[in-house]
Amino acid sequence: MLAVVVSATSSGMAMGYPAVLLPQLKSNDSILYTDEEMGSWIASIVTGSMPIGSLISGFMIDKIGRRVTMHIQCGVVILGWLLAGVAQNHATMLTGRFVSGVASGLGMVAGQVYNAEVSSPKARGILSSAPFVSYAVGILLVYALGAVCDWRLVAGLSTIPPFIAIAMLFFYPESHVWLIRKGKIEKARAACVWFRASKTEKAGKEVEDLIARFSNEKLENYSWRCIFEPYCLKPLIISIIFNLLQTLSGVYVVVFYAADIIAEMGTQQLEVSEMLIAVLTALIRMIFSFVSCVLLHYMTRRRLGLLSAVTTSLFSFILGICVYLGVSSYFMPICLFLYVAANTVGLLVLPGVMIGELFPARIRGVAGGLSYTLFSISIFGVAKIYPFLKRTLRIYGLFSLFGVSSLLLCLWIYLTLPETKNKTLHEVEDYFMEESILWTNRKQRDRRRCDNADALMK
Repeated sequence: MLAVVVSATSSGMAMGYPAVLLPQLKSNDSILYTDEEMGSWIASIVTGSMPIGSLISGFMIDKIGRRVTMHIQCGVVILGWLLAGVAQNHATMLTGRFVSGVASGLGMVAGQVYNAEVSSPKARGILSSAPFVSYAVGILLVYALGAVCDWRLVAGLSTIPPFIAIAMLFFYPESHVWLIRKGKIEKARAACVWFRASKTEKAGKEVEDLIARFSNEKLENYSWRCIFEPYCLKPLIISIIFNLLQTLSGVYVVVFYAADIIAEMGTQQLEVSEMLIAVLTALIRMIFSFVSCVLLHYMTRRRLGLLSAVTTSLFSFILGICVYLGVSSYFMPICLFLYVAANTVGLLVLPGVMIGELFPARIRGVAGGLSYTLFSISIFGVAKIYPFLKRTLRIYGLFSLFGVSSLLLCLWIYLTLPETKNKTLHEVEDYFMEESILWTNRKQRDRRRCDNADALMK
């Protein structure tokens, strides 16, 4: 939904803000001079506070609804930007960044769950990945603004998207899935008709199917107990390990420290500013976010994930070798652009798709919040220790680490990630009722079932 997309733009701007903020704060004439240690805190504290928003969001979207939670999130993100924009000391800046992180955590879970629940199976992939397109747009926008504007003005302009999202959300109904679970059947029917473009018969059948499915569930005090059931725990494990390996593949490190990484790669001889190359990486990220939406419509989730992981690994190793050998031609930024394109087209968007598609409806809020909480902690950890990794591994070692992590992620996708394209959320839930967590084992078991059925028919 468009309101979710607009809201996600501001989260992308918050993630990309350090790349333009820190070079300005580190200049000798800065009124808020920042050294490398404080800079790492300013960059990473957003992801450090995201888990708070994610955990709160998991309960809020189940208690007060998906749409109301998104309204609150927009107000919180505006507060974060205002605090950062008026900061006269590091404490205020860190507070503003902390608040922005809480807001990002709130919005990510609520937006992904809302999009997944209100969309049809065929459109779900596109709608689930759409917030990541606007996320990439936000990164590009803040990079572009930072190249020509003072950091305070950038913070002020960054409040515009959440204000727009607040206005838009008034025109959207609440998720019909949530309304049914709260017993508001007539409102759910009206909402479903709205989401299905006035196709009353189709919407009516969908609502009746949901009512039948939820009729035997005991909702009170169910979520936390249910999360330890195998059919809930398996998708959670798949998501957590995917997110950890995705973080170690460098997706967000390049977002936070784009200008610094480019400078460390030895591109000074090219007579092109690091900030310009950083803006171009953000442009590539935005373009390939759009490409990922299209590919999710035509390709299976597994194939897209495998393609993205393999190519990310390839260009990570190429960049590591080039930096080690001291290559200083235009080949370096081109490889960096290809690396960004490779991880954007699949690895960047799939965590959000998984939040909306893998978890059972009864714990979607809590499980999504927990998954994104652990995801945010891993991003925070990597962002915070980047200066240490840069000193110990050097940039070529860092890209080698990205390459190894991408290869491990490729293996994890191949072994465990189920295919959810064109599947209803009910079918995905039923899928995890089976015993094994390995996708490969299930395919073999399905083939054995078919062979047994053919033998019985003969």
